[in-house]
Amino acid sequence: MPVNLIDELLKALKPAIKSQRQVRPLLEQFWSDKIVLLWTSEHIHRAANEQKTVLTEAQARQILHALHAHYDRQYGLKWEDVAEKIKDSGLGRDIIKIELKRFINQDVVVVDGPRRS
Repeated sequence: MPVNLIDELLKALKPAIKSQRQVRPLLEQFWSDKIVLLWTSEHIHRAANEQKTVLTEAQARQILHALHAHYDRQYGLKWEDVAEKIKDSGLGRDIIKIELKRFINQDVVVVDGPRRS
C-alpha cells in the first residue's frame, strides 16, 4: 500500500489510536501482500466534469456506490465505466462556461453544493 494512503488511514484513525508509531508497522505488514485500487468521489467529480456535468457530493457518492455494487473483478473498472454510469444516472447539472474554463485551464474540479429547500 502506498505510504501516503497509510498516512491517510493514520490521520483518520488518530482519535481512536494511542500510538501511530505502533500502528504504522501493523498497517504496513497488513497491506504488504495486498494491493488497493482506490476510486474516490473526486474521481467521479472529475469524470462528470469531463462530460460537462456537475454533481453534488451526495450524487458522486451515489454513483461511486453503484459502481461498487456492480463491480466485476474479472473485468475491473475503467474510466469509461464511470463515465457511462454518470451519463446513465441522469444526475447532476450542466457545467457553466466559467466552471468549464477553470476545469480545462486550471484543473479545478467543480462540485455542486447541496440543494437548498
